[in-house]
This record gives sequence, C-alpha cells and structure tokens, in this order.
Amino acid sequence: MLRSFLFRRTTLSALAGAMILCAFAFQARAADPSAVACAGIAAPDQKRDATTIQRIEQAWLTAEYHGHREYLACLLEPDYQTSSRSGLVRSRQDVIDRVPQVADDAREVPKLETIVVIHGDSATAHSILKTTDKAGNPKEVHFVDGYTFHDGRWFAFSGADL
Repeated sequence: MLRSFLFRRTTLSALAGAMILCAFAFQARAADPSAVACAGIAAPDQKRDATTIQRIEQAWLTAEYHGHREYLACLLEPDYQTSSRSGLVRSRQDVIDRVPQVADDAREVPKLETIVVIHGDSATAHSILKTTDKAGNPKEVHFVDGYTFHDGRWFAFSGADL
C-alpha cells in the first residue's frame, strides 16, 4: 500500500513538473509573433538585391532605437548569434532583450552606410553607423550581418561587431 502511494505521488509530481515546463516553453514561444504577423512587420517588397538589405539594416537599427522588439523577433533566425569585438557571443534572445521594452518612436535614428554582397540566397551587409560618444565626439561603429533568403524574405543568421 505504501509503495503504491509513493509511486502515485512520484508520478503525479513528475507529471506536474512536465506540465509546468511545457507551460514555460509555450509562453516563451507565444512571445514570438506568428508567421502571419511577421509578414506584416517585415520590411515590405523584399527582393534579392542590395537595396532591400540596406532597408532591412536601417529598419533593424530603427527597431533597436525605438524599442520594437517584435521586428527583431521576426528578422532573426532562431539560431542567430552575434559576436562583439571582445569575443562575447550573444544569442537571438540576448539581442532582443537588449532592446528597450518601452517604445520611443521619437528617438532620432542615425542613417547607416551599408555595403552589401549577395551570393544566391545569402547576403552579407557591412554597415557603418556614424554617431557620437558620450562626450559628443564623432565616432564610427562598424558591424557585419549575415542574411539568408527563404520563405519570401530575408532573415539574419549571424552578426559581428568590428
């Protein structure tokens, strides 16, 4: 009798734990916009050309400055990774989490200079952000993003700060 009771209690505990884990997994996935929603959020009229990649790079920067996390959730591949100049590797979620949670559409967004190389369904964008440091001195920030074209649009799969 005791063995049966302990077996049921252990089984119920394991089942409850599995249900909680599933709920967390569902909640994490639910935070990402659906494919239909992403189609409306993504840069419109995407082609396999440099102009489209340049528009996406500028829209990415705008999303970061304005706090539009859902744009990045739609743009970045699930296995996206980027590396900093110091060698720190950040995941897709790390990048999304760095974007402010409160939207600020009034914040001015600098224009990027972007050089694009396209090879079939892949593209590389080397962007230069001209801005100022905290003391007001001009500075340039260089970074590279890798893209792949599928399902009718471009997705970022890697990045690196230079």
